[in-house]
Amino acid sequence: MSKKRRSADAGNQLIGIVAIIAVAIFVVGVIIIFAKSLFSGVEADVPTGLDTATVPNAQVQTEPAKEEDSSSQADKKQTKKTKKTEKSEPAVTEAGLGTKTVQEYAYLRKDPSPEGEQLLCLSPGITVTVLSAEDENGYVQASFDNNGEQVKGWIHGSYLA
Repeated sequence: MSKKRRSADAGNQLIGIVAIIAVAIFVVGVIIIFAKSLFSGVEADVPTGLDTATVPNAQVQTEPAKEEDSSSQADKKQTKKTKKTEKSEPAVTEAGLGTKTVQEYAYLRKDPSPEGEQLLCLSPGITVTVLSAEDENGYVQASFDNNGEQVKGWIHGSYLA
């Protein structure tokens, strides 16, 4: 009977060890899931594998205010010439149309809906040309110069300023 008792004790010890290991694995899994949801904002803002449009550092200008004033007159003259020669584009002089800047990461979509195919993910600071007023869903048609190639699509107006 002592042999049976020893084998029963060994079996109980083995079951106890297996139970402790199983509980430890379960606790570690719960901690990992909790940590992922708690720190989800730390991950990259842009999904991996998606083309993004970014502003190169070379375009950032830090000029004094006085120089901007002298160059603004030349810009105004250039803008007048541009408006006269660009009559084939949609009317961009209506209220709310023109160029706007992307404020947060936003998708340029093929269709004006959240389910529309994503063409590009636009980074904050990108300037787009707004081609239409907001539709009933809040989307505007916009054009973007992506390294010399004009890309047209739809972006939700709340991302633009």
